[in-house]
Amino acid sequence: MKVAFGTVIYKQAKHFFKDLMTCVANQTDIDFDVLIVNDNYSKVELEDLNITADIFLDLEPKHCSVAQTRIEMIKAAKAAGYDLLVVADADDTFVNARIEEYKKAYELDKSYAFYYNELVTENGSTVLESMPEFVTSVKAISQSNFIGMGTTAINLALLSEEYIDSLSEGDCPVFDWYVFSRLLMDVGAGKLVRNAATIYRIHDNNTVGTSHNVQQEYQVKLTHYFNLAKRYPYFKYLYDELKDLDINKIDTSQSHNGYWWSNIIMEDSYEI
Repeated sequence: MKVAFGTVIYKQAKHFFKDLMTCVANQTDIDFDVLIVNDNYSKVELEDLNITADIFLDLEPKHCSVAQTRIEMIKAAKAAGYDLLVVADADDTFVNARIEEYKKAYELDKSYAFYYNELVTENGSTVLESMPEFVTSVKAISQSNFIGMGTTAINLALLSEEYIDSLSEGDCPVFDWYVFSRLLMDVGAGKLVRNAATIYRIHDNNTVGTSHNVQQEYQVKLTHYFNLAKRYPYFKYLYDELKDLDINKIDTSQSHNGYWWSNIIMEDSYEI
């Protein structure tokens, strides 16, 4: 089994880079390679970081979108022959056993399209409530989401290069949500991996932010559903339902399930 740890680095997260690489160095299982994709550091700025990586992909001259940097990371890992790509966001860290636990899960059952872990804050509090043991249908994340690049590993053995290229159709601010929706629709299920938590720094530079803004959520979902509607009638159904929704009538005082984008939950009678 060939395993790569992958991340996309960018200047806005420079303050966190040392913590991330220390976390990578402290893994209990060190039999993996490091794949780093540079988003926007100049060559001079990269010298200051003193980066050590088995694969380094410099995309700064290409001025790629956020989504495309992640696609290029997945493509590079696939081309290099890795079976499993464990991903982290550049502003997060994770527990020391994360790589080890993912490798165990993969060896136990290689049929899953992706594996995912819990998300905790720096003081150990749970960020996302009631993480299911398995995700077998896209409906589990179609109207709210608990799966992102920074909490997952992707089973590259199940993806073709053509499939990875097709992910560029979902180039938008919530690309992570798009990717895992596509995987659930086309490739297979996901499995929770315990004892592999990502340590999440919650701040307003995150796409989700620290608030639950209904108008922002509405616009995000319209884009998300529109992108997926190009391929799947189910998401065309959700898109049409959302367009007809009066968001001014949504009661934001009600507690949501702790997941991202969970204020607007519609009736869903569509059979996939």
